[in-house]
Amino acid sequence: MTIVNPAAFIQAGSYSALMDRLHITSCRFLPIGSSTTATTARGGFLMGQSNRMANYNMVTWDVTVGPFAAIVQNTFAANAGEYLVLNTSNTVVSVAASSTTTNRIDIIGVRVQDAFYAGALNQADVVVVAGTPTAGAPSDPALPSSFLPIVRVTVNANSVTGVTADLRSRQSPLGAVYQPYTPQLTDNGTVIGETQLLPAAGVYPARLRTWDGAAWRGVTNYAFAPASITNIASLAAAAQHIAATVSVADPGFSYRLRTSGSLDWGMVNASQPDNPISLSITLDNTAYNGGVINRGNAYSANVAVGNQPSHTAICPTGHSAVLTGAHTVRLIARNSAASQPMIVFPLDTMNTSSLTVELVPA
Repeated sequence: MTIVNPAAFIQAGSYSALMDRLHITSCRFLPIGSSTTATTARGGFLMGQSNRMANYNMVTWDVTVGPFAAIVQNTFAANAGEYLVLNTSNTVVSVAASSTTTNRIDIIGVRVQDAFYAGALNQADVVVVAGTPTAGAPSDPALPSSFLPIVRVTVNANSVTGVTADLRSRQSPLGAVYQPYTPQLTDNGTVIGETQLLPAAGVYPARLRTWDGAAWRGVTNYAFAPASITNIASLAAAAQHIAATVSVADPGFSYRLRTSGSLDWGMVNASQPDNPISLSITLDNTAYNGGVINRGNAYSANVAVGNQPSHTAICPTGHSAVLTGAHTVRLIARNSAASQPMIVFPLDTMNTSSLTVELVPA
């Protein structure tokens, strides 16, 4: 495809519906992920008020789809411009009731019919695409041209309603930040600089990530709440104890960890001139020497008799490995004394026992 002429909004120009779609919709919204289709925007629902998100609800066999504004990709022809579809009120569609012997999958979505390419109708509607009944595991039905999915409905034999799964995807004008639907969270971006506002999840507040052409990159750090220290009455020579644990949930982008740890402790009816308590911070490992991020020892001329406190600390250290997904960080203490089996901790008389973990976008 070469230059589209006339260019948009030239005085006395003549414009087909195809040219209007290209100028107004396709070139202004996020494209699909193929460099050979530079004038094709991907399908998706546009952001707006919370009641304009194509929200759906199923009761028995009726599915109510709320208002929405959507881009429906034109799959009738290449470089033909995408459709902008508006739904201003609730729309109710019905799926067929379950069979006594077979299972099936139906897909509900937005369909555009364009008589210029096929058929006799020129309209958009919300429709149910029924799947093929089967005695085994059902498959998704083939979808019509220019169709934007909303929800998958699995209709099992002898069921009283369907099981729904969200199929919605978000679309946005180029350069705008948008919040993806849950099914999109594992998708790659299509444009360098594409930016998503990830919804708050678990410990994380809402956060930004940007596509760099190869991976999603986070924008802001996140510091986890300090972990609670697990007390222990005594620790035998050469034994270890997991003093604290922080679970790092998947933030949705690549990251590194910055960690530090400390522990107060003392002797029981003995003294020790060496550095008996060693600390390590480990990644996905419950052993003192396994998956070590960093470690530290207590250096003391003498730890006196009678629970006089000492202190072991690990300075804040950045982990060099780039991580994705969820991980677990542990603070592990080991009694490295050769002959002293009785060490008690944490006394925490100085209120400095802690495990701190900070997530830093890679």
